[in-house]
Amino acid sequence: MTAVVVDTDVVSLIFKRHSLSEKYLDSIEGHSVVLSFMTLGELALWADRRSWGSERRKRLSQFLTNFSVCHSDELLCETWASIPPPRSPRDS
Repeated sequence: MTAVVVDTDVVSLIFKRHSLSEKYLDSIEGHSVVLSFMTLGELALWADRRSWGSERRKRLSQFLTNFSVCHSDELLCETWASIPPPRSPRDS
């Protein structure tokens, strides 16, 4: 089974059962879905900034158990640092 890293926005759409989530669900079906440790942090910030109550936070926490998490280590940080940034149209 191929692992697929899913962005924070995608996880958010799926959690909220947004109509756009259908496309992403189709794309990740049959794959092992992985979240970055940064996605967990962004989702926690999202809940804090929107003053979520304990029940909604529990639902999010339970939902996140469906995913594997790639936690940070030195190799991951070095790999991330070695990836060139995307080119901007202004770079042309």
